[in-house]
Amino acid sequence: MAGVWKGTMSKIPKVKRGIQHSFDKKVKDIKGDGLKGLEDLTEFWSSFKKEQPYLAKIVIREMKSFKSQKIQAAFAHGVWITYAALKSQEEADEMNRDWGIK
Repeated sequence: MAGVWKGTMSKIPKVKRGIQHSFDKKVKDIKGDGLKGLEDLTEFWSSFKKEQPYLAKIVIREMKSFKSQKIQAAFAHGVWITYAALKSQEEADEMNRDWGIK
């Protein structure tokens, strides 16, 4: 396992400062929308499981390893934030490529 983190993760987008505004809006919408926010989170987890079935299994296994539901929720929130930010950046990068913006 030594040296696993050396080098770059070149295919994973590097989240840039500009993504923060759209990402903050997503967070605000989910936190403030009650039932709609819950539906959005449910949709996220459903898509996550379809797009990343093995990663989803790892995340679920790790979540279950925490005894406290508050810690499980915090862990799930961290996964959501990380994945949603990477996904948003990926979409922004694709749009920039389509428009010829570097």
